[in-house]
Amino acid sequence: MELINPFKPTAGMTPPVLMGRESVLEDFSDGLLEGPGAPGRLMRITGPRGSGKTVLLTELGEMALAKGWRVVNVVSDEDMCDSIVRQLRAPLRMKGVKVGVTLPVIAAELDAGLLSEDATFRELFERAVRKLTDSGAGLLITLDEAQNADRDAMGTIASCVQLMIRERQNVALVFAGITTGVLDLLNSKSLTFLRRAKSEELANIPINEVSRALKATIERSGLSIGDNALSAMAAATEGYAYLTQLVGYSVWRTARRHADVSLQINEDDVERGIAAARKEYGSAVLDTALADLTLPAVEYLFAMCEDAGASATGKVAERMGRSTADANSYRRILIARQIIESTATGYVAFSLPYMREHLIANRGRIFARYGL
Repeated sequence: MELINPFKPTAGMTPPVLMGRESVLEDFSDGLLEGPGAPGRLMRITGPRGSGKTVLLTELGEMALAKGWRVVNVVSDEDMCDSIVRQLRAPLRMKGVKVGVTLPVIAAELDAGLLSEDATFRELFERAVRKLTDSGAGLLITLDEAQNADRDAMGTIASCVQLMIRERQNVALVFAGITTGVLDLLNSKSLTFLRRAKSEELANIPINEVSRALKATIERSGLSIGDNALSAMAAATEGYAYLTQLVGYSVWRTARRHADVSLQINEDDVERGIAAARKEYGSAVLDTALADLTLPAVEYLFAMCEDAGASATGKVAERMGRSTADANSYRRILIARQIIESTATGYVAFSLPYMREHLIANRGRIFARYGL
């Protein structure tokens, strides 16, 4: 049996086991079944970096495809309306003037008039949705990194979706992004309709669920693991989706080196794998989160490092030598970036696992960026 690493820490890759997100999957599945206007057909997925938002969009798209729906995936750094148009037109360009499509990707018969070159976005969108609905299918639009979306384009898409819902057509829109950025987006006057979207906030996954998923994935791959090693492995993830895949990948990779002697993942494999995962995580996630912060914002984070748990905002300001009002301006920036979070009135804590440890271990290197 060839041993292949089953863990997928690459951004957006669907892991072999999707942990702790059953309620989101059920809400969307119910939405497809319940018909036009069902809450699960208009959904926003929010959470910090690495919480699994993109993976969920992929999974929801697969669910819609399995029901015969057409799925169009867009990201906010492109011309979103143009991308939707190109994706809707693509099958016709491949098939010719008139096409009877039997693939589950489309599951509808479309004709060239539907996607004429001079059609407006609204005309194309509405006619496509109606045609798909008439065939018993529907159209799902997924949007990633929604916090960076162009407001005008988002308004155009939202208004088209709203009209189709009012006409009881089969359309769904799921958008994902950083929590505070998505909430800012929804504050736009032209996007009030999207405030009704079902909110799915991705919290950390319970460690017992992480443990079960790790064990199942490892055993299906041909390796095994003892309880102590598994407990240490699961605890190191802190319930963070990206870390779960990264720790799993690194530990499994370490254990494979002795697979010709033993297929059991031991505690030494776990220790070395966790160290490798933490190093990669620090570079890929934590350094990226810190990269373009101003010096006072970084000083705020270091002032928080003196506390083992949540930090009192007044104490943080005192350590910085700034007024509370001044320090709070940096607190708001860090919360918006989801590097820290408010835990209670007047208290904040780090949002990203291991940020405190990363800051302390790399203090000299981080301040050197600012010439200090």
